[in-house]
Amino acid sequence: MRTRIPSASEANRGAFILIVGLFFVFCGIAGAQESGQASPPGSGPAAGQPTVPGASTVSDEYKIGPGDIVSVVVVDTPELGGKFRISDKGSLQLPELSEPIHADGQSPEELAHTVRVALIDAKQARDPKVSVFVEQFHGRTITVLGSVTKPSVYALERRTTVLEALSMAGGLLPNAGNIVTIIRGPASAESTNTPVGSVEILDMNKLTKGQDLAANVEVKNGDTVTVSSAAIVYVVGAVTKPGGYAMLDSSDGMSVVQAVALAQGFTSVAATHRGVIVRQSSSDVGRQEIPVDIAQLMMGKATDVPLAPNDIVFVPESGAKKTLKVMGDIAMAAVNGIAIYGVGYRVGQIN
Repeated sequence: MRTRIPSASEANRGAFILIVGLFFVFCGIAGAQESGQASPPGSGPAAGQPTVPGASTVSDEYKIGPGDIVSVVVVDTPELGGKFRISDKGSLQLPELSEPIHADGQSPEELAHTVRVALIDAKQARDPKVSVFVEQFHGRTITVLGSVTKPSVYALERRTTVLEALSMAGGLLPNAGNIVTIIRGPASAESTNTPVGSVEILDMNKLTKGQDLAANVEVKNGDTVTVSSAAIVYVVGAVTKPGGYAMLDSSDGMSVVQAVALAQGFTSVAATHRGVIVRQSSSDVGRQEIPVDIAQLMMGKATDVPLAPNDIVFVPESGAKKTLKVMGDIAMAAVNGIAIYGVGYRVGQIN
């Protein structure tokens, strides 16, 4: 058989393809080197399990803690596994191992790798395929309090932001204010290099409207999240809809005219020129009765009066001449048991 000798053009084309191929191989090697070192043992999928595209990274996974109930599954050797409680010291004790395994702070995948190595070292298995699942979450918790639907202690099953924490608590009540306070526990203190018990204050209004995305911070084990309540302004007396009205945005405030508008105006017997603002204090002697001509305010002939939280706007009936002190007493008595609109509960009394 006669051997065919390639032409000069074919030889040049082959050399070109070879050079291009070597170029892409070199780029692939360089890219791998720039991507960083290989992941440490336990940072990838559990031993014997394939990598799932799009799966959460280890930093997004739940970290096992004391009190958690975990299920350890050893493929082909089920007697080596079982359901176990992580001890108060953060250890996992398997019956086949003489020494406990430190589980606190590990993700389920990391703990699966640790268990695998421990079984091999103890000569309990040659090449076990181990998986770990968290059955009950007790080791990582936060407390959500204040104006939320279901204030309680909640387990952190993964990385959780403050908005996600509020969602876990059923969302905000209608009377929720604009301030969210986070009291940091040991985990947050360590990660942020701040003292335990340090306070972080967030503006809920900006947070929920997406105006300050950086405020949607992560909450960690031991944190306490508290949502403030909106201030209440009361309108009682000769008005159509007496009650308490939430001052949802304390920065905007509420005026006498706005409060009367929420109460749907006056009845036919209202003495609108003899209104009273009852401004409460922590002491009985500190209570103030401030006369206000609401009719003049409504007509724009006088400057509208801003109200403070817990102020009571009292509109007396015409014909009855009473002192400011007496009208203040009547206003205080009228507030007891009235409806709080937009809040969802009733007030028994004002302290």
